[in-house]
Amino acid sequence: MTSSLFRPFALAAVSSTGLFLAACAGSTAATRPADILSARQLDIVDEHGQARIRIGAPMPDPQGLKRAVAAYGIQFLSPTGQEIGGLAMLDAIGIRGLCFDSEEGYEAMCVGLEQGKPTITFRHDWKERITLGVVDGVASIVLHDAQGNPQLKLEVDKDGKTRTVGLTPAP
Repeated sequence: MTSSLFRPFALAAVSSTGLFLAACAGSTAATRPADILSARQLDIVDEHGQARIRIGAPMPDPQGLKRAVAAYGIQFLSPTGQEIGGLAMLDAIGIRGLCFDSEEGYEAMCVGLEQGKPTITFRHDWKERITLGVVDGVASIVLHDAQGNPQLKLEVDKDGKTRTVGLTPAP
């Protein structure tokens, strides 16, 4: 039972859903179960009507930029519509990742699977500062200087052997 307070909202939701489903129905509608909705893009908007979360296959390019390859997934958007992060699959180059962008527009923090190899990357001022990952069974942490040059690398191989590179002994 819907209270009289919520009845207009419930009726509007049912009507809107019906119209939306009718608009999305195409020649393949007969082959899909009634509880599956298919769309190329879905925008979740804020109280001002600005898209803030976008699900797309493929996702549109960020404002003013062109993606090198198609991305499929979820975009997180700022109040002005600028991409500020996302969860994406870049099938053409074998990357899956979750990234958050800086105010300047670079990927500041990413957790990903690149060609089947897990990685976590932190960037500052467009430069890599910390990377963690596993490549060919070797787990590593790399610390970079402010110019993005590797300075310290810690590794543990699949047999448990450890190695440090760039460590200067204390005087």
